[in-house]
Amino acid sequence: MVKKVIRLTPDDLGYKDRGKMKWLGLMLSDHLDALRTMDKEDKKSEPKPKRLMSEKEVSQYLQKAYVNKVPIIIQANVLKNGNYCPDIYCLVLGFQDDKIFLLLEDNRKVSCEIDQIRNIEFIKHEEWYGKNKL
Repeated sequence: MVKKVIRLTPDDLGYKDRGKMKWLGLMLSDHLDALRTMDKEDKKSEPKPKRLMSEKEVSQYLQKAYVNKVPIIIQANVLKNGNYCPDIYCLVLGFQDDKIFLLLEDNRKVSCEIDQIRNIEFIKHEEWYGKNKL
C-alpha cells in the first residue's frame, strides 16, 4: 500500500500574495528620507552663477518685493573660494540711502548694498513659510 502525499500551496488554496505591494508603505517613507537627503545635498553643493542683473533691475525687483511683501531669493555678487555664496531667502524690510534691510529665514535682520547683489528672484509665499518643504 502506497500512501499518496498531497501538497497544497497557498496559491492552490486561493491565497493571493500581494508581493511588492505589502512593502509599499515602507518604501514610501524610505523614498521620502532619500529625497530629503538629496535636497540637503543639493543645497550644500556649489551654487551656479545666475545672470548678472543691472542695478536698475535689482532696484525694481527690490521695490516690488518691498511694496508687495513678496519673499525673494538673492544671490550675492561675492565669491568665496572661487564659488558664489549660497542663495539668501529673505523679505525686504526697507531702504535707507544705499542700504537695504532684509529679514532672513531664521529671523535675523541684515543689511546690504545694491552693488553686492548679483541676481534676485521672487518666490512663492508657501515656499517662504515652509508649506512646500519636504
